[in-house]
Amino acid sequence: MIQVFQTWGAAFKQNKWLIMLVVFFLFISAMLIWLWQRVQQAEEKNRQAVVLQQEQLEKTQALSKALHISQMNAKELQAAYDKLKTKPPAASFTVKAPSLEVAAEQVAERINKQDAALPPAALEKTDRTAVVKNDKDYKVDVLKINLDKAWELSTGVGSHRGDAYIPLGVQRNYAPNKAMAVEAHLVPEDLARGKIKTSGWEVRQVWRF
Repeated sequence: MIQVFQTWGAAFKQNKWLIMLVVFFLFISAMLIWLWQRVQQAEEKNRQAVVLQQEQLEKTQALSKALHISQMNAKELQAAYDKLKTKPPAASFTVKAPSLEVAAEQVAERINKQDAALPPAALEKTDRTAVVKNDKDYKVDVLKINLDKAWELSTGVGSHRGDAYIPLGVQRNYAPNKAMAVEAHLVPEDLARGKIKTSGWEVRQVWRF
């Protein structure tokens, strides 16, 4: 039994940094999974259909606040909605209501309840669903929206000239096809001692397509 412990002890000493690196990576992964779950819970709530006024669609800040989206996504939505006005809808249906306000509320409620009587296009799962009261054409528009994520986080394990490192990156998507990324290379041995030390870093301009 003593020999077994000695063998395990020797193996641990020989691979101490590798074991600590794996443990740290698992810890970071668990934290990211927990954070992802919290974000998903918030996103699930934000996926509920909401009623928008025409005026809100015309103001970027108001639209961003109403749908809980970035101003970049709000501007993209405004541009997309202007183009959609000239095209036939993906689906049409009739709602009996005393006013447009009531009709919009009814449509949003039915979408949130996944009313099977509605067209599949209206029930499609997307990041956001906006029900717009269109006073000009006296109708209700349903917008199914998939967002362009504003921020991205990344981590993993890497090696440079035989030295292991943990990359920790942040990417800011500031335009539909452009982003800025920053990445730091953390030294695992120092992280195991509770210290933060970098062995390198990089800043990248990213073109997305």
